[in-house]
Amino acid sequence: MSLADVNHEHVLAAIDEFNELGREAFLSKYGFAEARQYVVSHQGQEYDSKALIGAAHRFAQGRALRPAEFSGGVKTVGARLLDLGFDFHDVRPPAKNKRVYGDIPGYPEGSMFASRAEVAESGVHRALQAGIVGTGELGAESIVSSGGYEDDDDRGEELIYTGHGGRDERGRQVADQTFAAPGNAALLTSSQTKEPVRVVRGPDPKSPHAPDQGYRYDGLYRVEAAAMERGQGDYLVCRFQMIKLTNAADVSFGLGDYLLPSEPAHPGKTIGNAEPERKPVTAQRIVRTTRVAEDVKKMYNHTCQICSTRLSVGNGEAYSEGAHIKALGGLHRGPDQMCNVLCLCPNCHVQFDRGAIVIDANRTVLREGTPAGTLKEMPGHEIKDEFLEYHRQVYSELTPR
Repeated sequence: MSLADVNHEHVLAAIDEFNELGREAFLSKYGFAEARQYVVSHQGQEYDSKALIGAAHRFAQGRALRPAEFSGGVKTVGARLLDLGFDFHDVRPPAKNKRVYGDIPGYPEGSMFASRAEVAESGVHRALQAGIVGTGELGAESIVSSGGYEDDDDRGEELIYTGHGGRDERGRQVADQTFAAPGNAALLTSSQTKEPVRVVRGPDPKSPHAPDQGYRYDGLYRVEAAAMERGQGDYLVCRFQMIKLTNAADVSFGLGDYLLPSEPAHPGKTIGNAEPERKPVTAQRIVRTTRVAEDVKKMYNHTCQICSTRLSVGNGEAYSEGAHIKALGGLHRGPDQMCNVLCLCPNCHVQFDRGAIVIDANRTVLREGTPAGTLKEMPGHEIKDEFLEYHRQVYSELTPR
């Protein structure tokens, strides 16, 4: 009897049986207790790892393994499940019983690790296999970048990181990704909160910024943008632009760290900081041709092309904003030309940039999926369809419903 007898299909068969019977009945049938430490994540569900591989042995050899016949640790069950391509991980809380969003004390930028197991043990990236640690509710704690996805683009201080999902057991992209997947949801939340995310790099022959061997903690990054784009394999993939936070020393905190001593603790309530500290952060900005946006705004007399609002600021003057349809930087790299710029009020600009507003092929404005009029266009302002189509595709899964 050996765990080597179990292959990928046997584990999938055990997962199907688990789903059919339910957890309690499945564990009772095979005589296993509830897992307290190691589980397998598959298609959004968690499975007791030792019970799963014990049951999978029945599909491989006709007889299930009993709990006393094998160990359920990392070096046995964990090693086999990881070899078969499953997400085997430790569900225990991190060190000191709190999630950490920021640097891990004792592991400065540049810290090296021989294996993923060492990285997980340190708490820098707690998952043994999954590339993203975090939740959709709270955001991402850390990622590992090792070039596993063909759409990854490592530029050093700017990392274009591909989300997870849609791959077969050989690592080929065979289906669309979704922002509903746990890791992708976590990074999407981080793109909104702007909290720092730890980045660990592993060996990647395509990247000059990756270590030749082992794993290296490369510091804190901010998720600058998130978008759904069509990847090299012609499937939709979640892509995240991550910018390194340089000079961000001592940015380390855990949930609940910032309650002021004189304030009562209210679960779920953010107290804030009476004396917020200021720290230097280096950032990169796109150099825009201001004249392009100004010409578009003057063409419309600062009247929003979506809602027709003209925001008066006194003395006969008005305020509007130049919105690039295909954004200039990061994931998108659109042109700074009039055919790619709209004149919008601040409200519509924010909604357009976040995908709450899109414009269909007939120039109908869709606000949160509901028709809200037609895009206003002045003679001489030729807006290119390709940019509106790109915007629709990028934000197809980010549009609120």
